[in-house]
Amino acid sequence: MKKIVYILFMLLFAASSNAQMYEKQVGLRLGVTSGISGKIIKNDRTAIEGILGFRDGGIQIVGLAESYHPLIKTNTTHWMIYFGGGAHLGYINGYNRVRRWSNTNGYYYEEQRVAGMVLGLDAVIGTDYTFNRIPITLTLAFKPYLELQDFRKVKVNFWDVGFGIKYSFKNR
Repeated sequence: MKKIVYILFMLLFAASSNAQMYEKQVGLRLGVTSGISGKIIKNDRTAIEGILGFRDGGIQIVGLAESYHPLIKTNTTHWMIYFGGGAHLGYINGYNRVRRWSNTNGYYYEEQRVAGMVLGLDAVIGTDYTFNRIPITLTLAFKPYLELQDFRKVKVNFWDVGFGIKYSFKNR
C-alpha cells in the first residue's frame, strides 16, 4: 500500500512540475457557437482548447487540438496563427433552416424543429494576438463543423466564425 501511495505521489509531482511550462487562457467566445473558452498552450507549437458552447437553444462541449505557428513574433508583438480539429457533444433544442424545391414556387426555405443529442467533428483555423504589457489575448477563429443531430440528421455549418477575448495566465 505504501508503494502505491508513493508511486501516485511521484506521478502527481511529475505532472505538476511539467505543468509549470504551460500557459493557460480563459475567456469568452462570441459567434454561432458562443460560450466560455479555455485553452492550455503546452509549448510554442501545440495547444488544447475546450469550449462550453451555447447554440440552437442547447449546450455543447467542444474539445480541440491545435497547432500554433508564428505570424509575427517579436519582443513587442505576439501574433500567432493556428489550426487543428476535434469533436463536440451536446444537446440542441431549436430549428434548422432547410432549402426545398417546389415545381410551382421554385426554391423556398422551411424550418424544421430539431431537439436531441448532437455528436460532431470540428475543424478550426484562427489567429491569436497577445498584448505585450497586459495579459489579454484577442482571437478570431473560423470553426466549421459536421454533426449528427438526434441520430437522424446530418448538419454541416461552414460559417461558425467567432471572436474571443481571453485572460492569459503565464507560468513560465
